[in-house]
Amino acid sequence: MSGHLSAEQLRELRSLLLEQRARLLERGGVEISEDLDAEPMDLQEKAAGEVARRDRLALTDIDRQRLFEVLAALGRMEDGTYGECEESGEPIPFGRLQAEPTTRCTVEAQELVEAEASRDKAVRRDPSDTGY
Repeated sequence: MSGHLSAEQLRELRSLLLEQRARLLERGGVEISEDLDAEPMDLQEKAAGEVARRDRLALTDIDRQRLFEVLAALGRMEDGTYGECEESGEPIPFGRLQAEPTTRCTVEAQELVEAEASRDKAVRRDPSDTGY
C-alpha cells in the first residue's frame, strides 16, 4: 500500500503524473484542462475516456506506451497500490517515485527483472540450441 507516502508526497507525485499526461495528450493533439484538486473519481472517468480515445491520438508508439504507464500509475493511486513494488511488495522509496513516478518496482527488484530478461534473451540466442 502507499501508506509509506504522506498525503503531501502523494499530491506531489499525482501532480507530476498529471503534468506528464497533459504533455503527452497535447503532443497527440488533445487539449485538456482540469483542476488538479478534482475528485479522484472525476479524474478516473477522464482517464478512462482518454484511454478510449488513445487510438485516435497522433502519438508515437513510445508516447502511447508512456501514456498507458501514466494512466496505470494514476489508477494505482486510486486503488491504493501506488508505491508498492509489484515484484517484492516492498515500499518504493519516495525519491525513486519522484525520479520516475510511473515505476512499478524498487531498484533491487528492477535489477532482478532485467537480469532475468537478459538471461532469457541469451538462452534464446544460443547458437548451439537448434530448437529440436
